[in-house]
Amino acid sequence: MAKGFLAVLSEPGQVTLDEFQDWYNNEHVPLRLNHLPSFLTGARYSAVDGKKPGWIALYDIDSTTTFSDPSYTRLRQNRSPREASLVKRLDILDRRTCEVMFEVKDLNLIAETGNTGLAVGNPTRWILSYSLEIMVDGADGGEDIILASWQKLLRAASQGKGVLRSRLFKCIDGLKTGVAVSPDSQKIPGYFVLHELTSENDFKECCAALDGLEHEKTLVISEMREWQLYRAYPAIAQGNVS
Repeated sequence: MAKGFLAVLSEPGQVTLDEFQDWYNNEHVPLRLNHLPSFLTGARYSAVDGKKPGWIALYDIDSTTTFSDPSYTRLRQNRSPREASLVKRLDILDRRTCEVMFEVKDLNLIAETGNTGLAVGNPTRWILSYSLEIMVDGADGGEDIILASWQKLLRAASQGKGVLRSRLFKCIDGLKTGVAVSPDSQKIPGYFVLHELTSENDFKECCAALDGLEHEKTLVISEMREWQLYRAYPAIAQGNVS
């Protein structure tokens, strides 16, 4: 079964930052990572590019079947009164469930830095993310074109010396809610990309390497964002939950 991945972008809006962080750190994340072995990692990042949404939560999931499992779905169906009230006041809550399609690691760089990805330990501090669409004659292309285009992206991104890991995700489902979200803005791109970097300086190199690829007729890059680690969380799957 394919590995799953969950990305949730959010903007507090009417919710104070203290309330937002307390909810995420002490209720929302622990309900998942402290109780569900299917949630392998969880980490949150803040935007360093000045754009909104200003926060993103990323989770490695053992299988895409988790997204329809009652152990997970009931968490959203049976929200606490506090969470239900808070979610309604957020400016943006953009949730994307994904399938891991391709993953490439620089094993030497990972060993050198002691990087632990999204897990507790020495988690990735800097992440570049963007959405990806493949278009052929105005229509979505097949996965063979996705693979060919991904290989171009990977070659471009790897020109930077600080890329720890690059992953391509296929978006299975998505939902955008919030005070600042219009009803006609529900469409999400078909694919989502993450490049995990060793330093903030790598953003410029990676973005420069990718510049120009989005002008190809078959490739559309959008929502390019730069993120800095806020916190990686312990998980029952990692064996570090007290």
